[in-house]
Amino acid sequence: MKHLSGASALLVLLAACATEENPPTVSRSDIDRAFDAARDAAALPVTPSSQIPTGTVTYDGQIGADLTGDSLGSVLADMTMRVDFQNNRIGGRVDNINLIDQDGTPDQLLDGSLEIAGFENNGDLDAGASGQVTAVGSSGTALDADMNLDLDGTVRTDRSRGDTVYGGVTGDARGDFNLDIDGVFYGERR
Repeated sequence: MKHLSGASALLVLLAACATEENPPTVSRSDIDRAFDAARDAAALPVTPSSQIPTGTVTYDGQIGADLTGDSLGSVLADMTMRVDFQNNRIGGRVDNINLIDQDGTPDQLLDGSLEIAGFENNGDLDAGASGQVTAVGSSGTALDADMNLDLDGTVRTDRSRGDTVYGGVTGDARGDFNLDIDGVFYGERR
């Protein structure tokens, strides 16, 4: 990891080497697979309201996003989204949040997770994910930030009705480090 002086020393660094304290849990091939899966989900047709699933469906997938702010690069995280179509509620969790440096090399795992909560309406998804995450700074110190994401998307159909979710993710992390986040989420029915 490279070291910066002054106020910049508190920044999360996305260096070419992974931190020893929080090594990443993804590889470059995981990143490529997630990109391909998100691209495929984006191409699927939106599920018509007459074919929206009933009951509660759990979708497993990922969030991939570009990062700007104190650090440049991207993030890849696991997402589990539960959609209760009967009561129009969304819940779930985002975890295994990995920072990736600008050249696509996994850098470090952020400690912490985000809780998802929101609403579903005829296949439209409007949710938020929030929680505290901890990164390792340039001096090896723990740096905390509150991460808040907006997840807006739709239920889509691949092989069976409403078996996929896809949408956009925007948000930020604010605290000991500050990031702006812009990307996508996708998930497939469990």
